[in-house]
Amino acid sequence: MATTQYIRTTDSNGTSNLMNLLNEKNQQTMRLIMPRDVEKIFGPGEDLDIPSKGYTDPEWYFRSSDGCVWGIGWRWGQARLRGRGATSRGNFFYNSPSPDSAAEFVAFITKEIS
Repeated sequence: MATTQYIRTTDSNGTSNLMNLLNEKNQQTMRLIMPRDVEKIFGPGEDLDIPSKGYTDPEWYFRSSDGCVWGIGWRWGQARLRGRGATSRGNFFYNSPSPDSAAEFVAFITKEIS
């Protein structure tokens, strides 16, 4: 299993919504996480305030030992898995991480906040 550590949000370039990598159970798990849950463990996240696009809550990002970048953010108040693969194909295009790697991140974040 990959190990994961908290990183600066500025290292999150090239991330996108990856909820599609999660099975229904893990999607539901993500939806139950609130910003206050993550802040309690990892401290204040990076403020993101673009109300016109639905971004009003902070985000937190992490790097797993396999090089993937994972994050949790909220859009329109709904938690979303964000991330990117470890290998760049140039110009901010990254290989997509695997569903197994996404599931490992969900297991990590839920273990940390519980």
